Amino acid sequence: MPMTFGRYVGNISSRFDATELMAQLASVPQWLDAGQVLPLSDGHDQVLKSDLVMGGQAVSVAIKVFGRQSLFKDWFDRRNGSKAARSYHAGAFLYQKALGTAEPIAWLDRWDDGRLVESYYLCIHVAAPCFRDALIQIYEQEQNNAGMMALLHKVAPALRRLHEAGFMHGDLGNQNILVPKSSAGTYLEPLFIDLNRSQYASAPLGDRERAHDLARIALPGAYLDIFKMIYNHHQNLPEPLAWLEKKARKRFWGHRRRSRFRHPIRFLKRLRQGQPASPYPSDKDLWLWDEKTAQPVVVLDRSEKRRLRSPRDIAITLFRGVMASPSLYRRYRRLLSESYSKPVTLKNRFGVALHPRTEYVEQEWALLKALGSPPVLLRFCHHETPEDWQAGIALVERLYREKIPVMVKILQDRQAVLNPVSWRAFLRMVVGAVADKVSQIEVTHAKNRSKWGVWTNREFKALMQPVLELRHEFPRVNFVGPACIDFEYLAVLSGLADLPKGLHLNGLSHLLYVDRRGAPENKQSGFSTVEKSALLKAIADWSSRVDSKVIVSEVNWPIQGAGLWSPITGTYEKVEWRRDAPGETELDYANFMLRFLALTVCSGHVSEVYWWRLSARGYGLVDDQNGFAPRPAFTALKFFLHLLGDAVFVKKHDTPEDRYLLEFTQGATRILMAWRVSGEQPLDGFGPFDQAWDAFGAMIERPVFRASPTYYCVEGAVDGSRDLCVSG
Repeated sequence: MPMTFGRYVGNISSRFDATELMAQLASVPQWLDAGQVLPLSDGHDQVLKSDLVMGGQAVSVAIKVFGRQSLFKDWFDRRNGSKAARSYHAGAFLYQKALGTAEPIAWLDRWDDGRLVESYYLCIHVAAPCFRDALIQIYEQEQNNAGMMALLHKVAPALRRLHEAGFMHGDLGNQNILVPKSSAGTYLEPLFIDLNRSQYASAPLGDRERAHDLARIALPGAYLDIFKMIYNHHQNLPEPLAWLEKKARKRFWGHRRRSRFRHPIRFLKRLRQGQPASPYPSDKDLWLWDEKTAQPVVVLDRSEKRRLRSPRDIAITLFRGVMASPSLYRRYRRLLSESYSKPVTLKNRFGVALHPRTEYVEQEWALLKALGSPPVLLRFCHHETPEDWQAGIALVERLYREKIPVMVKILQDRQAVLNPVSWRAFLRMVVGAVADKVSQIEVTHAKNRSKWGVWTNREFKALMQPVLELRHEFPRVNFVGPACIDFEYLAVLSGLADLPKGLHLNGLSHLLYVDRRGAPENKQSGFSTVEKSALLKAIADWSSRVDSKVIVSEVNWPIQGAGLWSPITGTYEKVEWRRDAPGETELDYANFMLRFLALTVCSGHVSEVYWWRLSARGYGLVDDQNGFAPRPAFTALKFFLHLLGDAVFVKKHDTPEDRYLLEFTQGATRILMAWRVSGEQPLDGFGPFDQAWDAFGAMIERPVFRASPTYYCVEGAVDGSRDLCVSG
């Protein structure tokens, strides 16, 4: 029952001394005027922080000061309880059930002639940011997926527990969820505040009430999907909850967007004060890094990305493709017909990417030496720290001293687009430090994927503008690009066209990932790896903006069962990914890798291929999360480079379409490499063989075509020092 103290009616929690508090609360305005009061929020209803004396000690409290309201709302509150009273009772419900809220202390109202003239709700003050401010911190400062996922894994289950206990918040904006942290920096259980619109009962909520709360959570589309799955025990929301949530979200946020028309004076006031429409960065500027997969996170869903793309850029790209296609097609047909027709020296054609971090350097150095010291690829990322950049520069210098060829990639983030001064300084620092020690430098990365921070042709051109200046300053540096990704060659054409006037690249670099197609011989719209390589070569031949040289600067296959380290399933394993286990087995990964290397370079269309990367749980030759344990692919690449690293490809023998037989020479020695896309069949008519090996260097007795490549020494003896067959 409500108590009376002074001019107020209200209640005080039984955990506190009512007599002691009543004296302090008997005249709240005077108490607040006399004490140290810190405003925590503005608006019609204010939140203040002050101290109360409890048990002889000062305790920080938060005071929600509710403003005056309409006659109708006063009439409603007289019968149903004021906002302060409802907040107190809802808080008591949550606190008693340990569901997460600031501990309620008291509520008090002052009525005068049927009007609510003063109304206060008091609770223990918790020094913690709200969910909204924590997100802003992640978006603008941390820019890291790990912090985001830690946050979602705390908030979503807490909301689920709330709903299972029968509690609907009613106004669950991000600002009404506090997310305290421990002294170690880990998130503690969230606290729900601003409870005056809540409803609660003894039974779990129905779908409509759950949808009402879920619809008010503000997250970019991809993370919102993850939030809802975590909420639902890591499963997709069931129907009809998913449908109701979508409907409620559309209604609520549509209502919010129309607030400028419903409250024009408030809108104009905020506009004059320069207040943004949203406290969050724009959708285009959201950029978070995922260290497990070494790539940015897909933050937006498809509809959000579609809305933000430039129709003008799409039209220009299509027009450029149409105009180039007749000449390109002729070149492509000619180059494709010439596949495997010319000798190719393999030395320094195949490289691996290293990870220049302190905990990786010595481990990877030993692995690199075991591979025979092939060329190395190193990334420099704008979002990293100066310490990271210096570690990369130190590794370049070490490789240079060992005479190991190095290719450098310079990667942008969204801040590189928004802060061109920082990007220019970053480029100048890296290029200036490595210019005389590397074979080539690739600038920008996957500009045809918005997750990498580039949304328009103009933004890409601006990122490349400093390269023109660096070209003049460092004329001996080979710059390559435009480093688009996947089989999206319209983006390559557009990227070349958008280079700054006067900038000519020394090679066409591309990230030719083929993981979703399985084997490298599989076709996508009629194009297998060889056809894709020939078309890239045709573009390089055709364009006046680049030398006729193609570099596949990144390629790999994701490993099956790698979980959050997989480049496919990274960030969060969705239901279908847990069920379907995407990726390749370690044996297929090794087989595909060897075949891709042979197809791209021996066809004559690709000059160099770099494997991304040497050490990575989800896609590496070595599992960096398992003591740098080599995978079968590492052993296979080691033997491939040992056997053929200095060889010359001379011909591809005529075989049925699903079989490949490539011939190499080492001096007077002939070596054959054979495989079949699938299945197994004897290799007849090419013997006798002095020696034969499987893909991992083990001796075999029977010549065979199979998915795992095999090697054959056609004539000669064994050189024991190198374990290679050489001419007798």
